[in-house]
Amino acid sequence: MKLAQLKYSFLTIACFTALYLFGTSLEVNDPKNPPVSTINGDFTNKTLGFQRIYVIYQQDELSSKSNFEAIAALLDISATFIKQTTVPQATVLKQIKGYVASTPQIAELDTHARIYAQMVRDNIESALILDSNIDVELDLKERLASALSDVDPYDIIFVGHSYADPAEPQAKDTLTILVQTNQTTDPSQLMQRMWTKRKFSSQQPRVFRTTFPKGIFAYAINGRTARRLHRRFPLWLTRVNEDFEFILADVAMVGMSIAYSISPPPIVTYRPDGLYEKQLLAGSALYAMSLRQDDPSNYSPFGDWKHMWQ
Repeated sequence: MKLAQLKYSFLTIACFTALYLFGTSLEVNDPKNPPVSTINGDFTNKTLGFQRIYVIYQQDELSSKSNFEAIAALLDISATFIKQTTVPQATVLKQIKGYVASTPQIAELDTHARIYAQMVRDNIESALILDSNIDVELDLKERLASALSDVDPYDIIFVGHSYADPAEPQAKDTLTILVQTNQTTDPSQLMQRMWTKRKFSSQQPRVFRTTFPKGIFAYAINGRTARRLHRRFPLWLTRVNEDFEFILADVAMVGMSIAYSISPPPIVTYRPDGLYEKQLLAGSALYAMSLRQDDPSNYSPFGDWKHMWQ
């Protein structure tokens, strides 16, 4: 009973947050202003089929920015770099504007708010927003083409996520086998385990409607959603103490936006200092350029699978 009440309370808060950010469901699903597919389909171009790519970097992490610049040169990608709002700047914003979130949360939220403001100002109808602390598949363009070529109109696409999604294709069946064969010594089960892992790792990327995205560092957003967030963020920051990932995941989870994820994710986190969630890449761009020493081809696809993936 208590668990049911907890779930109900969480969903109530989630719905309130989403409604507050995006307005009423009538506004979100207005047939006169439906979501449109703003992917132009040319995933071989310099912006991966989106109108613009934004890359967020921190001034004290220039090595990550340099790594992304190397990826961009290798894959022929063009991006606009956005310096993340610093904690001292966020402290000033908190004092002046009365924001209630913590200063690190404000720094992250303000950074994305500035990107949305640029999209509104420049009439950008689709953008891919990345953290500079990432690594990507060498065939990123081909993987995006495979996953997104037939995608329906969307509000948000989570291109990278660190944890498995309940709606992820084959994820539930794969995890069941991993749990059943964990630490087994039976040859037939070891073979089943090996082929299950190989099948999931080598599957063609596909897009799916996400229900609970977690670990967000690479996402695409359309202009309509960016305009809503740009309009509602300032007042929202004075009333709610949550981080940015909660906002995007919350809106996707309660169905207030059309949100997709890609499985397996073709973009993962990577930090030169080693403080990151190690995730699978079949062919790491940074590893191919000798810009990272560890080969992620044997890593778990998701952080919550790593103890079962060994």
